Amino acid sequence: MKWIAGGVTAARGFTAGGVSAGIKRSRKPDLALVVAEHPASAAAVFTVNRVQAAPVQISKRRLRAGAARAVLVNSGCANCMTGPDGERDAIRLGREVAHALGIPERHVLLASTGLIGRRLPVPRIARAVPRLVEQLSRASHRSAALAILTTDRLPKEAAVEVRAQGKTFRIGGMAKGAGMIAPSMATMLCVITTDAVIAPALLRGLLREATEQTFNRISVDGDMSTNDTVFALASGASGAVIRRGTPPARAFAEALRAVAGRLAKLIVVDGEGAARIMEVQVQGARTEREAQACARHVAFSPLVKTMLAGADPNVGRVAAAVGASLARFDPDRLEIFIGSHRLVARGTVLRVAKGIVRTLLTHPEVTVRINLHAGRATGRMLTCDLTKEYVDINAGYAT
Repeated sequence: MKWIAGGVTAARGFTAGGVSAGIKRSRKPDLALVVAEHPASAAAVFTVNRVQAAPVQISKRRLRAGAARAVLVNSGCANCMTGPDGERDAIRLGREVAHALGIPERHVLLASTGLIGRRLPVPRIARAVPRLVEQLSRASHRSAALAILTTDRLPKEAAVEVRAQGKTFRIGGMAKGAGMIAPSMATMLCVITTDAVIAPALLRGLLREATEQTFNRISVDGDMSTNDTVFALASGASGAVIRRGTPPARAFAEALRAVAGRLAKLIVVDGEGAARIMEVQVQGARTEREAQACARHVAFSPLVKTMLAGADPNVGRVAAAVGASLARFDPDRLEIFIGSHRLVARGTVLRVAKGIVRTLLTHPEVTVRINLHAGRATGRMLTCDLTKEYVDINAGYAT
């Protein structure tokens, strides 16, 4: 496996593009389209939030057949909590794209991101669709990645090429996300493409596994979105066949996790107002569920995140978050490390110079390792600090 350029069009059989449709006041790019040259195997993972946007509900229905040709993504408007009108708006825009591409309407998947409670400016977007279709190309992957951003500072792309049993296939993708980031799918939008030949059911299963190990293990602010979606489309253009239980399937799963993992990390690095990131590693838990619950509680803690923001050597905040989690353990056996330095042993805070801990916390990437000494299960989360800039961004998001 090797990393390559190309993002969502690195895989053969796909084109993409992005334009400004006037959804955002800034007139920045806000409408993206990814298109497969032929009907592609398709799968997705969606938010588990009970409040779900119209494009989520529509795409869920359309994916039951396991096939798609296009993904239309807009930023600047979530099209959520807009009632029957919002669903009609999304359906109409999907129809516009289908007509422009000459494909069945059911083969157009939809995703939206932005402010909740506002309707899409459908006439404006409809007028932009022909222009968007005209500029579709493999070279326009960056334009698509830019068009799906909201408060993101940077576009997020990743792609790999894999050779397995004499065949070469590619997996690429683009994502957006900087705020409202919390596991339960993932709080973001993502489109992943591959030119491998793979059945929808197997693609769906491998996508769920990759999502659980990557997008479901990140957090910026602990808030779950209403629009979370990860799409995966397989064109089959490489001729590399992926069958369950074979070496190519294992290579495909590893590559899919790698692409999703890089995109997930880019989301945390680009967290609203983030200055540094923190990996929380939990060892010695009774079960994997308890290990992950412990890691998640620490990663979600505002006090831990502000400790990181201020490089404040206050390991008691980490210990308190561990104890408040669902993990069962003996507090008198708890160990906590920051970097290579052990700060808690046998449930007792050790005497370590504050300057050493402060220096550890000023690194761009910080590792907090927790050993519960209650079993053998492990867990992991990736998060970022919580800064004043995050408050400033979100205090005026709707205005």
